[in-house]
Amino acid sequence: MSWRLFKFHKLEISVHPYFLLLIFLWILAGLPLQTLFLFILVLGHELTHTLAANVCGLDVSRVELFPFGGVGYLTKPLEFNPKKEVIVAGAGPLFNLVVFLFLWNYRNGLYGLPIYPDPSLLTFLIRANLFLFFFNLLPGLPLDGGRVLRALLTYRLGLYRATEKAVFAGKLLGVLFFLLGLLLSFFDYFNLSLSLMGIFLYSAAGREQQTAIYTFLRYLLRKEKALKKNKVLKGEQLVALESTTILEVLKFFKPSKYHQVLVLNQTCRVMDLLSESQLLETAMKKGMDIPLRRLVRKRK
Repeated sequence: MSWRLFKFHKLEISVHPYFLLLIFLWILAGLPLQTLFLFILVLGHELTHTLAANVCGLDVSRVELFPFGGVGYLTKPLEFNPKKEVIVAGAGPLFNLVVFLFLWNYRNGLYGLPIYPDPSLLTFLIRANLFLFFFNLLPGLPLDGGRVLRALLTYRLGLYRATEKAVFAGKLLGVLFFLLGLLLSFFDYFNLSLSLMGIFLYSAAGREQQTAIYTFLRYLLRKEKALKKNKVLKGEQLVALESTTILEVLKFFKPSKYHQVLVLNQTCRVMDLLSESQLLETAMKKGMDIPLRRLVRKRK
């Protein structure tokens, strides 16, 4: 849905229609200069993510700008490395915090006598950076705080279930912002922009949910390649009943560990031991709703 703005070397910058709608509303409200600076802040926020990704050895091919930040599309999935995801996700809010502190100190004369070409614009920039800092740290996808939350939960819950919880939190935040904007619009119609951001947040969280299964499959395939390359990975064993589906088992898989699944019958007797590769191969060929009993080898 995004529209391409420009391309710098190998990095393409695009903007989401919701952001364009927000910009249009701000211009109608008589805030063209503030709108321009908001765009610059969002762009700087996202370019800082890109810089952090490059430092972590990841290449970003495209950046899509949203009202509160953006999404960087990487050549290699970031979700497979929770530590790097925390670093890259935290870089954007850190940019806004640094700009906020600089402007705050400038207004208070820390760098010498401040010059006020437009005091209201300076106040707007201070508030805008503070808002972008705290808003992006909210714990829900697709916000930066949601990505940090997912990365932290991945160690305990696995990538799939961690994504589910972060998506739910993002949708909940979207509903809350939508209602908050409606309530505050009684005092100032400009607060409807919060409702617009709530709608976008809910929609973007839904998009993260739709792509989660594809991200998860890439994650499993990448881990299998890592096993073949390194020859050794830390392992973990799971126990599941024969009626359990492949998807229900995959949700418990964790990063950097290779799993084996001990399949039990209804009387909790051992039926078979399945490897992660067996589950993945069946999932790719027949789907994820296949019960484990269909994978069990027939014993003589």
